[in-house]
Amino acid sequence: MKKYIIVIFVFTSLASYSQYNNGMRNQRQNQMMQTPDRAAKPDFKIERYLGIVVYDIEKAAKKSGVKLSSDQGKKFSSILTTYNKEIKDIRRINSFTLKSTKEMIDNYQKKVASSGDFSGQTKVRLEMANNLKPISDTLRKEDRALDTTMKTLLSEKQYKKWIKYNKKIYKVFPKEKQER
Repeated sequence: MKKYIIVIFVFTSLASYSQYNNGMRNQRQNQMMQTPDRAAKPDFKIERYLGIVVYDIEKAAKKSGVKLSSDQGKKFSSILTTYNKEIKDIRRINSFTLKSTKEMIDNYQKKVASSGDFSGQTKVRLEMANNLKPISDTLRKEDRALDTTMKTLLSEKQYKKWIKYNKKIYKVFPKEKQER
């Protein structure tokens, strides 16, 4: 009698264990098979493309190894404050151009996603370059000025940290020799 009870217990345990595992396997397969209904909406980051960055002064100072309470820190803060103000002015003045160019690119990306036709790509690229060239030139000039002042203000070690921080936030300073 004991043997029958043990055998029944073992078989019911095995049956429930296998049913549990099979259910978990089906759940995993269902999760894997689900795909998003639509592709993500196009969102061209035009400010990242142009290199427009408004600095958080405290974070930039921390990442560069500059103490804001020192004289160097006060100069650093004032330089970044004026730079941020100039960049915001450039962005405000050119807001219509930036917005229209972003909409043009997003609309082109939507059209390509739906039709798969890349025939107008060069036209859109050229139009984008023509629209953004004046903004890019003024930003390049401001970036060069910021870079030279930071080079003179910061020590070599701090300047390397400053460049490393800028690369993380997708900001690249133009070289002095690079004239267009």
